[in-house]
Amino acid sequence: MKNRKIIIILAILLLANICATVILGIAVHKLSSEKEASVGTTQYVMYVGLNDKDTDEQIISKEDAKEIIENICFKYVEGYTIQEASGSWVDEENNSIHEQTIVCHFDDADESAVHKIADEVIEKLNQSTVLIEKDKIETDLYEGSE
Repeated sequence: MKNRKIIIILAILLLANICATVILGIAVHKLSSEKEASVGTTQYVMYVGLNDKDTDEQIISKEDAKEIIENICFKYVEGYTIQEASGSWVDEENNSIHEQTIVCHFDDADESAVHKIADEVIEKLNQSTVLIEKDKIETDLYEGSE
């Protein structure tokens, strides 16, 4: 069920990931001296479902969960973007499951920092897993035409 949940959440939220990648182009950590220079970086995207692993129900509100996640993120990375999403899947007993999800985007973060964030999120939000996606991306910090 864990793998099925992860796969379905990933499929549902893929569009959100694409949109966030475009938005995050302005949040590049490494600036070039050239105004329109491309920068290659690694982006991590973490999907956190909000249903409690023991009850399969959402116990913590979306707003409280988001605040918990933001407090954890700032301990390990200098910047991130958070989005709210929702996902659905069919469990092993053929029940339709719906879940609110928090999606976190980290550009040019250290992988160990992302894993530390995930460890704390799993513990504080009582999750079995979180999904972490790792992509090589190219970004531009565009300052407009002269």
